[in-house]
Amino acid sequence: MDVYISPDDVVHFVFLSTRKRLRLKVTPLLIECLEWLDGSASVMELDARYEAQASRLDSKHPSSFVDFIQYLYGKGILVRKDWMHNAFCPEQVERYSRQLNFFLDIEESEAAATALLKRIMNCRIALIGIGAVGSWILRELVQIGFQRFILVDPKTLKPADRTRNAIFDHRLIGEPKALVAERFVHSQALEPETRAIQSPLDIETNVEELIGADTDLIINTADEPYIGATSIKLSRYCVEKGLPLLVAGGFDAHLASLSEMIVPGQTPCSDCYAIHFEETLRGWKPISHPVVDRRRGFGGLPSLSAFAASAAVLKIVRLLSENGGDVEQGRGEFLFDQYSIDSFKVERNPECPTCGDFERLQARAD
Repeated sequence: MDVYISPDDVVHFVFLSTRKRLRLKVTPLLIECLEWLDGSASVMELDARYEAQASRLDSKHPSSFVDFIQYLYGKGILVRKDWMHNAFCPEQVERYSRQLNFFLDIEESEAAATALLKRIMNCRIALIGIGAVGSWILRELVQIGFQRFILVDPKTLKPADRTRNAIFDHRLIGEPKALVAERFVHSQALEPETRAIQSPLDIETNVEELIGADTDLIINTADEPYIGATSIKLSRYCVEKGLPLLVAGGFDAHLASLSEMIVPGQTPCSDCYAIHFEETLRGWKPISHPVVDRRRGFGGLPSLSAFAASAAVLKIVRLLSENGGDVEQGRGEFLFDQYSIDSFKVERNPECPTCGDFERLQARAD
């Protein structure tokens, strides 16, 4: 956090992670007290020091130091010195202190920040597809604290993956990607719990038989046979089960997708998106690519895959956050040639055959 003091005795607190700002008009003596807040003394000791200073300055209407401290504490600006160690063991604090400080900026309280990390550590994620984007998502999820995974990919690691796969290891070329991913998780997570599945997701796949019934969130980056088809299949399963689904990945002209978080009953499902595009693109015909022979093309940049993964992981954190609010409804992507974000919103379709009557489906499931 940065703290700035303007000439009119206004203190500016800037949360570096979220860029949130708080402006306070305070007395000069309270401004002086800010440098005392280094964790070396208790609030009562500092209050006595404040009262002594106020008496020395002959301040007739001094502001309450304790009220000021309580206000800053309530806003998440001040925290207890040992707040992390009260909830986590030393090894976890050493590993996740930066994440906890980031979560504190988001949640604005110690209790909510620690609760968020605990939800992350206990969340079981089924990751379908461990390619250019899926592997980056996995790397970031493990780094932020996730450690329980069901890893699904039917392919093996290839030499070409060195340019785009975030967990590539040249010693493991030819090994199944699901097993490579499982090995990566066990090398990074503190308490890993994984299941590697070397099977494809296709029209005939029974999703529950593939990933099991103990999943909290599904992430789809499987672009074969087509990510639209695999997402619809998973979305229908998730609506029936009341599970959130994140559709991530990038392909062809959509290499830096912002991903779509599908929450049954709250956001559009994949069928809603399909109906939307069927209506909005009616009569549209694609333009032929200006380059006829693209065999020597290099495809997308790894940085675009990393961007798509980061956007996806932040959406997952927001979903689990107490202050996350409503999940974004829509689709978007980073336009590399224009250095801008293009996005649009899609509403739930009340006539959707999959989620249009979600409440009825939930009642039947219950």
